[in-house]
Amino acid sequence: MTVDSLGELEVSSPSVPSGSDADHRKLLLHIAVSCPANAGEIARRLGYPETVIRRAIDALIGDGIVHRHEGTLRTTAASRLLAEADPAEIQEIHELVLAELETELPRPTTVLALVESGCRDTALLHHAVRTVNEHPEGGVVLGALTSLAHSHGYDDDGVCLLRASDAARRGHTDLVLLLAEGLVTANSAETRRSAALLAAGAHVQSARLERAAALYRHVRESSISHEGAWGVLTALGRGDLADARRWREEMGEDALTSHGAGLIDLADGLLQSIEGAGAVDRLARSLSALSPFASDVVLPDTPAALAAIVAMSQGEPATAEVLLDRALRARLGGEAGRQRHLLLAAWAHMVQGRLTATDRRLDSLGSAETLGDREQVFYWGLRAGLARRRSTPQEIRTAWREFRDRTLGFNLSLYELLPLGEMMVVAAPLHDGDRLDPMVTEALAILDGLGHPASWSVPLHWSGVQAAFQSEDPAALLPHANALATAASYSSYAAILARAGRVWLDVLRREGDLDAVELSVRELAAAGQVWDASRLASQAALQHPDRDGTLAMMQLAREVSKGHQQTRPTAPGATMLTARELEVARLVLEGHGYRAIGEQLFISPKTVEHHVARIRNRLGASSRGELLEMLHDIVTSVDG
Repeated sequence: MTVDSLGELEVSSPSVPSGSDADHRKLLLHIAVSCPANAGEIARRLGYPETVIRRAIDALIGDGIVHRHEGTLRTTAASRLLAEADPAEIQEIHELVLAELETELPRPTTVLALVESGCRDTALLHHAVRTVNEHPEGGVVLGALTSLAHSHGYDDDGVCLLRASDAARRGHTDLVLLLAEGLVTANSAETRRSAALLAAGAHVQSARLERAAALYRHVRESSISHEGAWGVLTALGRGDLADARRWREEMGEDALTSHGAGLIDLADGLLQSIEGAGAVDRLARSLSALSPFASDVVLPDTPAALAAIVAMSQGEPATAEVLLDRALRARLGGEAGRQRHLLLAAWAHMVQGRLTATDRRLDSLGSAETLGDREQVFYWGLRAGLARRRSTPQEIRTAWREFRDRTLGFNLSLYELLPLGEMMVVAAPLHDGDRLDPMVTEALAILDGLGHPASWSVPLHWSGVQAAFQSEDPAALLPHANALATAASYSSYAAILARAGRVWLDVLRREGDLDAVELSVRELAAAGQVWDASRLASQAALQHPDRDGTLAMMQLAREVSKGHQQTRPTAPGATMLTARELEVARLVLEGHGYRAIGEQLFISPKTVEHHVARIRNRLGASSRGELLEMLHDIVTSVDG
């Protein structure tokens, strides 16, 4: 198609151009196959100036062949065009449109047009599932999905399971339950099993572990195999160590697939976090085994998230960051996994005092309203924690109210102790700690049921110590201080916190020894508790009567927090790129070619080329050298 021919062609009647009008016919065929939103969409696809395409479309609209309907372009000649077109030509357009859909949610009209034009690609099936889930009111598109799915061998129950799986990967737990619970009693045993696992996973993501456990037991009656790892997770989450051991025993030791091996490692890692050492390493092995499945596997929780919680609970937030970044790059767990990993990465930044990095992670989440119940608890715990560290009283009160309101009726589990501990500290100076008493009691009961393991209990007790300091309540301090002292005999992290608690109490009594303060400050910083370390030094500076001691403590506070509070400026253009485009940009900077990038991201080289072209156009780079320089600035800014 030439620029001149598009600009000069005229249509004298609303019939399909043919012969010498082949260029117009090609344009109409693109409209028939994809129902584009505007001329720009076709121009990007074909590589022509938008003004040229727009002029041609305006002419076709004037002649009645093209019209606008509900925000898209349509042609009255669609049926005849598709009937007369060369199948190879239609296939080429299908591939171009499907490449575009890798980066954006397709419109219902586009999905419908692709199906009606004969596209049966597996990628379209997945796009259609997502589109129907995002637009459940579209009965026509659901019909198109059903027809497409039937051509791939799925029955109506299979279509429901496809939709439930997609909803699970995106964290839409209500939709999962709506679709899956009706199939738990289906005629097919495999359908019943798949539906029960999906529904149970949705309950895990909503922290309703009792209901999840009931469904896992239902599946267990027939066959559950390595999926028993989720039985281990729910049992430990409720504080039932004996049941967790039974689930693990039933799983066996052999796994013929990486997926099975990953789930065995996940179960063993969780049990080791209760009973022994090496939990983070074992969960990291699970992450390596499951990562190749990326977003294709439905995970109620991820080994990266669980490993991160354990690592932070052991004073290793930097290790948590490494594992979470691996999971984010692999897109493990789909959108639901991304949200969970971003929240936990933000938590790791926060405890280290890197508040600007915490902000960036939270901003990456988008709207908090899209988060499920479990993630809402972490989100508002983070908001409260940031406000506390920045000493912004109004934001503290807002976050506390949101947390309090959103946890009404919430079923606390082992895996939400970090935000609970943060809110204990936040509530204390507000004199509203009694609102948390039922949740704290529930948390202690769960920990007692597991033998009070240090890998999970220590952060909660440290928060209890801090809350007691805030409320000036010695009676509230003792149980938590004693628990830390007991755990100190077998946990180095607990020993560090126990010493820090005693030193902190001495500082508040104006009895602090500067050498002891310095030792505790450095120990806290080395254990990842950089913000607490800086705060202890600052508190000692305020309380010390001697000017030299005050200056020494102030210098120590600056030293341990150096570099954590600095704001890194965002490079121009960073917010213009999508998450997938940033992934492509990182790999381009590492020197990978289109084929190698495609293999790592599980997309075609042609799609990679399409991404790079869009990035270059968005940034306005005039050469490859300029593009690489701009991408370096952007990736450095985003990754911090």
